[in-house]
Amino acid sequence: MKKISIEYIKSHDLVRHNLIFFFGSLFIAIFNYLYYPIVGRMVSVSDFGQIQAIISIFMQLGILLTAFGYVVTNIINNEKSRDSSKIVILNLERLTLMIAGVVLVLLCLSGYFLRSSLQFTSALPFILVGLLVILNVPSASRTYILQGLKRLKEVSLSGILFASGKLILSVMLIKAGFSVVAVMVAYILAQMLTLLYLQRKTKNDFPGIRESIKFIQLNPPTASQKIVIKKELIYGGAIIVLLFSVTLLYSFDVVVARLFLSPENAGAYSGISAIARIVYFVTASVAGVLIATVKLNEGYEKSRKILIKSFGIVTLIGGLVALFFAVLPDLSVKILLGSNYVHVAYLLPITSLMMLICSFNNLLVCFQIARRKYRAIFATLLGLVVLIMLLAFRHNGFYDIITGYLISNIVTFAVLFVQILKKGTTNDL
Repeated sequence: MKKISIEYIKSHDLVRHNLIFFFGSLFIAIFNYLYYPIVGRMVSVSDFGQIQAIISIFMQLGILLTAFGYVVTNIINNEKSRDSSKIVILNLERLTLMIAGVVLVLLCLSGYFLRSSLQFTSALPFILVGLLVILNVPSASRTYILQGLKRLKEVSLSGILFASGKLILSVMLIKAGFSVVAVMVAYILAQMLTLLYLQRKTKNDFPGIRESIKFIQLNPPTASQKIVIKKELIYGGAIIVLLFSVTLLYSFDVVVARLFLSPENAGAYSGISAIARIVYFVTASVAGVLIATVKLNEGYEKSRKILIKSFGIVTLIGGLVALFFAVLPDLSVKILLGSNYVHVAYLLPITSLMMLICSFNNLLVCFQIARRKYRAIFATLLGLVVLIMLLAFRHNGFYDIITGYLISNIVTFAVLFVQILKKGTTNDL
């Protein structure tokens, strides 16, 4: 049995990068989940439900940014020419900004409808979400450039800056008399600070926001680069479908709760879901490292070995957190959110199990994304179909929603697992 030492860690990229990114993500998770007990105690249960729902909507729209980021990481990982990669990434960034602009317009037009359907007190948070998506585009490109370059320390620090910034600013704004709106304003201000940091850290590898326009004008894409851009757009489209499905399967439950439950019950459910998602987010860094580590030219078997190691790490970390929540649900809820949510603590064990399976699905999907195996779309879409069918017939209680999500994630996991067991090529659909 190999002795785990500093020399062993240094000689194994996957272990070293996972340790760096894990501890960075752990600090991010601490700030992210300090957010819930602090904010949850400062606002009513009903307002907390609104806050959770608006964050979930942002996460869903943020799929566009994550897809763009994964494309950026893949380009950095596989494109030999740094100048060529800059041109391709900047053109993709410009297109992503245009799409984000369309998202903002749609949110402005549908804000009042969303307010009524989801039982919100104002349409303003939906508009602020659109502004945040636009601001996140240049931040995403620079974050994933650093991730592709394996500069995971800087990636972690940017995440810590954003997570701590949104917490501090949210508390200040809530103290000033705001509530749900404070969340999105705090997110926007924290993202602006994070973008300034990312620009400084990538100034030697990537043009700043002002310089990027000039760079594109002076360096228009060549014919071969246009082919690459077209190929990456197809890749990005597949990622969007995959991540959209996966995110719906782990985060949209709080929005579903607002559609079918009373505001108070939806707020209570949102609190339990927020705690259970710790299982997911504490392991999310492993998928990020896998995306940056798996290379197309290294062969399927080597990539699959990386996946097996990553799966073991997710099982160990996520399993321990889920087990803690299952054994001590009342204590977990009291510590993380307070006594207002203890009456639904009995939901935490099954919700934590659901989030653990979501973590597995996220890892398997990220592996397929890294290998450009788009047939994973079938597994995630099948899971969504199962979810819709289950919720169509049973949606009136807590367990109806949770079991619907649990079963659909199990179906998704089973199909993804079978797909990966079969050796494939990098271009199969």
